[in-house]
Amino acid sequence: MHWKYENDTTKSVLTARAHVKSSHGDANAIRLPDIAILFFMHSGVDYLAKKYNCTLITKKLPRFLQRCPVYQLNDNICFLDGGRGAPQAVDTVETLAVLGVKTILSVGMFGAFDNQVGVGDIVVPMKAFVEEGTSMHYYESIAYAEPDENLARIAASLTSGKLLPIVSTDAVYRQTFYKEQIWREKNIIGVDMETSAVLSVSKYLGIKAAAILMASDKHPENENAPKWKWHMTQEMRYELFEKAKNFAEVIQKARL
Repeated sequence: MHWKYENDTTKSVLTARAHVKSSHGDANAIRLPDIAILFFMHSGVDYLAKKYNCTLITKKLPRFLQRCPVYQLNDNICFLDGGRGAPQAVDTVETLAVLGVKTILSVGMFGAFDNQVGVGDIVVPMKAFVEEGTSMHYYESIAYAEPDENLARIAASLTSGKLLPIVSTDAVYRQTFYKEQIWREKNIIGVDMETSAVLSVSKYLGIKAAAILMASDKHPENENAPKWKWHMTQEMRYELFEKAKNFAEVIQKARL
């Protein structure tokens, strides 16, 4: 099934550009730095803002779903909370594109279900398989989304991240044991809710993007295995936030 039609040449009823300029957005919207770090997990924004005494650019990013503050790390890097789930993630990406962002670094967590990774491991996906619906409105057919290869390889080098595929899904409560076994057979090692959409829509809009993800938990591989438990610590989060910051600064210096 798909929801983008080859013969559809009509305009969108609502666009990010129109929303930003509307009374619901901000007619005097600011211009954002070229590089944006998007946190798809709590406390990333607060951690960087407080530790590095960052400047608040705007209290309310004029996206469609639940506005949020945007902070400036330095002259050419900003950071914000990207939201939760593919629709809000893409709402954020579309809004950032209108406001001048050229490169997106997506930072989040994933649930691991393969022995190639353990809790706390970092993965830089070279493929994010699409099991969310948002990407299907941008592409007539898409099996997986890919990052900017150069950014992804730099991210893996800087973070000691593993270049392994993940899958993004909308259905939190439909990650069945049967389905996870199918994912493993495709060498997919974990699942999140946003990465495939961020990568696919960034590419559609001409924005460079890559993702840095940390395994927050390990799923049981069968119904008789020990039950799922949350194992990610605050220290693990801070480590990820620091690596994301360092990655953004390297990208800025290299002017990529």
